[in-house]
Amino acid sequence: MLANIACAGTLTLLLWQVQPAVLIPWCALIVGLSTARLVMALRTNAQQPRAYASPRFDQKRVRQAAIMAALFVGVPAWLLTQVTGAQVSCVICFLTGMLWAGGLILAPVLSAAVTYVGLVSALTIAGLLASGCNAYTLFVAFLFVAGGATVLRTAKRQSELFTASQRQQVELEEQGATIGLLLKDYEDQTSDWLWETDADLRYQNPSARFAQALGRPADGIQDVILGQLLIDEAVSGNVEARRTLRDSAAAREAFRDIVVPFSIGGAQRWWALSGRPLHDGQGSFLGYRGVCADITPAKQAEARIAYLAHHDALTELPNRTLFCEGLDQALRRGTARVAVLSLDLDGFKGVNDRYGHPAGDALLVAVAQRLRAVVEGGDQVARFGGDEFVILDATYTDQAGVEALAQHIIRALSAPFLIAGDDVAVGVSIGIAFAPTDGETASALIKNADAALYRAKGDGRGTFRFFAPEMDRRLQERQRLVQDLRSALAREELVLHYQPYVSARSGEVSGCEALLRWQHPESGMIAPAEFIPVAEQSGLIVPIGAWILEEACRAAVRWPAEQRVSVNISPVQFRNRELPHTILTALTRAGLSPSRLEIEVTETVLIDDVEVALDTLRQIRALGVRVALDDFGTGYSSLSYLRSFPFDKVKIDRSFVQELTTRRDNQVIVQAIRDMALGLGMSVTAEGVETCEQAERLRQSGCEELQGYLYSRPKPAGDLRFGSSLAPEQTGRPPRAVAQA
Repeated sequence: MLANIACAGTLTLLLWQVQPAVLIPWCALIVGLSTARLVMALRTNAQQPRAYASPRFDQKRVRQAAIMAALFVGVPAWLLTQVTGAQVSCVICFLTGMLWAGGLILAPVLSAAVTYVGLVSALTIAGLLASGCNAYTLFVAFLFVAGGATVLRTAKRQSELFTASQRQQVELEEQGATIGLLLKDYEDQTSDWLWETDADLRYQNPSARFAQALGRPADGIQDVILGQLLIDEAVSGNVEARRTLRDSAAAREAFRDIVVPFSIGGAQRWWALSGRPLHDGQGSFLGYRGVCADITPAKQAEARIAYLAHHDALTELPNRTLFCEGLDQALRRGTARVAVLSLDLDGFKGVNDRYGHPAGDALLVAVAQRLRAVVEGGDQVARFGGDEFVILDATYTDQAGVEALAQHIIRALSAPFLIAGDDVAVGVSIGIAFAPTDGETASALIKNADAALYRAKGDGRGTFRFFAPEMDRRLQERQRLVQDLRSALAREELVLHYQPYVSARSGEVSGCEALLRWQHPESGMIAPAEFIPVAEQSGLIVPIGAWILEEACRAAVRWPAEQRVSVNISPVQFRNRELPHTILTALTRAGLSPSRLEIEVTETVLIDDVEVALDTLRQIRALGVRVALDDFGTGYSSLSYLRSFPFDKVKIDRSFVQELTTRRDNQVIVQAIRDMALGLGMSVTAEGVETCEQAERLRQSGCEELQGYLYSRPKPAGDLRFGSSLAPEQTGRPPRAVAQA
């Protein structure tokens, strides 16, 4: 601004005689404006600088640049038309100086610089052309264009450098603030502290944190010999760690992370010391300086990890690893007979499904507490996972004592548990194996105890069984069956056969029931009764059941539109919460109408939790799928189930059909089922029909559908025939009447 005043004043003095009426007011205006800008700049510089400029600030600077260009250059550009000779040179030099000075000063705000340079160049060129359009003025005008472009290029580069510099400064300030915050946080929270000694290895200048960690005043630490503060010979490893520390210091060697265990106020601590010897310029030893870290949390975590490596995290019981180690030790001693009891809870899954996993965990903890109370001091209880527990009895004298222990366990676990505010009842099945008769190694004993457990569960649960050699053979066969079944789907060994339903009135096929078959590559056709229980116990029934639904729906799509397909749902599969979604997926992928699919469930699915089961049935019904109650009449609560849920159909169990023609009570029961179903708006299907007499009796009773070997055995989908009445087949039981078959 001072330069502007000097240049404008000088130009006015030189040319005031040319146009005094214009130059003197112009000079006064420039002096006043520059003085005001100078005062404003001084005030602004005295304030706290701002890190960022708003768009409004940039717009203000653009307006100011335009005003400055017009006021500073307008009159001199006009003077080009009023002066000649050397006077023109003075004006041109003044305009050139204003062009460069203003463009560079305004470079930090590039838009203002562009506005200023553009106006100065335009006004100057206009003045030149107005003074006379000849080669000289055109050349000078061109020089101003080139000069303006050069100024703008320089201003752009300066603007970029200015912006980058400012951003870097802001970032450095932010980083400095962050680093300061982190250092302060580290200082407040870290458990490390510095220590130093003199040449005699006596502590010097102990920090407040060091004194606080030891629970002593600072003057109680000053001049104490290195290591003397950590003496605690009652703690294992303390003497050895201090000896290592002392030897390193005596050798003037650097040491790192020497862990010294000791106790403070009865609580055990672990400190890790690191240090480096200090020497002066002549190599004389000055002492040690180092850092000490409290690694107690890490050591406690290591101890916890080591504990969990041998114990169950939920029940705190020994796990499989620790149990097998103890069993191996007992077998190596060989001083007494050893018994292994394998336990599996009965009904645990139902509790877990009904009350949720937290309740299931609480039940397992309660079971572990009861087992601890049951066994004697020399016995060991372990949890192998899930609801599987194992007991090592190494103190018994005869088999009767082990039997008494098993009975005691069954009685203890049969008492209700208070879980989630409800009394929950579970049972337990037990398998027992003895050493050395049933095995001489831990793995053999546990395997044979599991075989006996499997037999106990198969015999009705809530009981115990001793191992017998044939149990191992059966268990191995079952395990092989499970392994083969796992890959049966991938190898396409599972197939569906279909057994038709026949209308009792017309004899026409009204639908088919999908029945699973397993064509084993080595064993041939395996009956469902052999592998379905294994699939249910192993959980494989869930993926197999999903495949059955999809395969049955794909087959039914190719049947006539009035034909439906019926699929049996296993109780294990039914307890899967995803069953409604699985059914919907099967229908969607096959493109089958939901009304053509019928699922069959037994009363077993309703026993564990009626409300949950009925909710699942309602979700399935909401899809438009029909629901049938299979094996009706064989359970205990059929009537209450029919009242709770409106089934589309009930199926009379074959046990009532087989003796229908010879037993009066069966006839009454079948008639009662039909009358009741009619009143509730349900249809009735009788299964297991093998003779024409049975078919006629059922037809007279009002049964709508018949199914059995009399009409058709299960057959592949490609062998099914629709659209005509189905004649009875020869089933091995000669029919007494075939007139209306």
